[in-house]
This record gives sequence, C-alpha cells and structure tokens, in this order.
Amino acid sequence: MTFGEQIKLAREKLQLSQEDASTAIEKKYGVRLSASYLSMIESGARTNITVNLLNALLDFFNLPVEAAASLFCKPIADKHPHETKVMETWERYHARPPLRRPEDLARLPDHAQWCLAEFQEYLITKYTQKN
Repeated sequence: MTFGEQIKLAREKLQLSQEDASTAIEKKYGVRLSASYLSMIESGARTNITVNLLNALLDFFNLPVEAAASLFCKPIADKHPHETKVMETWERYHARPPLRRPEDLARLPDHAQWCLAEFQEYLITKYTQKN
C-alpha cells in the first residue's frame, strides 16, 4: 500500500473530508496543506513532500514512520526491472534488520543507495528535530 493510500484510509477511518483534514492539519501543525494537495498526496500524484508536512501527516493520522517508505523508494522499471518496493520486503525484516558493513552497501545499485540515504536523512531529521 502506498503512502497516499494509507493516508486516505486513515482519513476515512476518522470520517474526515479532505477539506476538514487539511484544515485541522494546518491549524495543529502550522504547515500549508490544501484539500486539493491532500487529494494529490492520497492519489499518488504528489510524493515529493516536505519533512514538516510528512511529520504532520504521520502524527495526525497516527501512522508509523514505515508508512512513508513508499515515498523514498520506488521501482524504476526502465532502469532496474528487478527492483521491488521497500514495503514488499519490509515485513520479512522489520523485527530486527541486520546491520550491514559499508562495503556491502557500496555494492548496491545507485538507486538503492540513494533511497537509503534519503530515508536515513528523513529519520535523522524526524528524531533530532526540536518540538
């Protein structure tokens, strides 16, 4: 399930319209979010969102950080047809992911290294940000 699909499902469980959810998020977190932009996030048309908005969405809808994994790594069929989405393999390794040596990570394709770096930056920003 994509991040947008998870957001939509969580919003619908709260029985909120996109307008009501976006207004509540703007008010509570001080981030700009229109109903139309929320609609684009839910449909997958917008995946390049700010860290502040990502944090607000995860917190407001009470979603785990793993829900955002699809934002950081997607298959690139024309370049790497063998790659799969992070979430497809997440369930196998979520209990305790193995620590890897830098030389193991260096052997990954460029796209995979980029995905890891982006996700690592997000986690560092999320957990070191002063509230």
